[in-house]
Amino acid sequence: MRKLYFVLSVDTEEEWDWDGPFPDQVISVENVNHLPVFQKQLDDLGLKPSYFLDYAVLEKPRSRNILADLYQANPGIEFGSHLHPWVTPPIVPVRSEADSHIVNLPIDIVSEQLRRLTQTIQNLTGRQPTAFRSGRWGINDDILGALAAQGYLVDSSIYPFYENPWFSCADFDSWPMAWSHLGTSPELIELPVTAGFNHRPFARAQRMHKTLERPAWAQFHIIGALWALALHRKIYLSPELSSTRDMIALCKQMLQIECPVIHMYLHSSSLLPGSTRYVRSDYDKNRLMRRIESVVRFLRRECDVEAVTITDGALKLREDGALKRKAMQLANFQTFDLGRSSESLLVYRDR
Repeated sequence: MRKLYFVLSVDTEEEWDWDGPFPDQVISVENVNHLPVFQKQLDDLGLKPSYFLDYAVLEKPRSRNILADLYQANPGIEFGSHLHPWVTPPIVPVRSEADSHIVNLPIDIVSEQLRRLTQTIQNLTGRQPTAFRSGRWGINDDILGALAAQGYLVDSSIYPFYENPWFSCADFDSWPMAWSHLGTSPELIELPVTAGFNHRPFARAQRMHKTLERPAWAQFHIIGALWALALHRKIYLSPELSSTRDMIALCKQMLQIECPVIHMYLHSSSLLPGSTRYVRSDYDKNRLMRRIESVVRFLRRECDVEAVTITDGALKLREDGALKRKAMQLANFQTFDLGRSSESLLVYRDR
């Protein structure tokens, strides 16, 4: 059987209404109370999760103590960094959606926030965190450089095949890669979450998807019709977003192209029913776990699966020679005009 690495990452953060304003006064991290039980469930599945911690869960004494106990009791897990600029000192007031994405903030502020977050995690664990994911996705050369300078080995901030008015990852796939243009030694490794379509080739499926999203076509709701017919589905490997059937369909496509790693993700706030739109009840929460278990069971039937943390997986992929080498400049920004004369946003696109 072919070898396959499996990564499960958890954005471990405060809970809030994602459709409402960003929290800047009352910040709740009650969801962290549910992590020990969740970790036991993952232990039973033989998984080694990577928890990307943001500053909010580290700042509150109770949640910090829970995380410290979790780390001490489970030596196989990993704590990485997850940067939300609205809760990490020096705090950036979020006046607009743009401000919530660190690719749109001055690099000196982002670097200082990263330093504070890194030091706080190191104080908790006694170890330098080596994996990073930006809050709300997105990365650029300046931030990658700051990561390398502060001792990071792995980034997971690219959200494949996705774009919005504030940044774009639309031309990236899920294949792990080394950022060879940065000149760092060792090269920083990018290990995105697994995303794609229920048919291949993904590049052609993505081009069709982007075409059908344009206003001239969107009025006919063709994407929705194709989804209902299971002819064209964009799928993210998250038990929050996707059904078991769709995630297995995506995994089948990834196995056919011999991708060496499968990377599933979710948010810690989904462990607290009612905190996210994905999990409203205990039934939804139990379904979340069943989806994780079903995907893992499927992969183990098909492959020799090794469950790894994200840093361990990235380093093993480097040793195996399985990384694509990406020589590109994420500083080649494209400007999206938001109709505000004093504010335009810089976003990156793979050229």
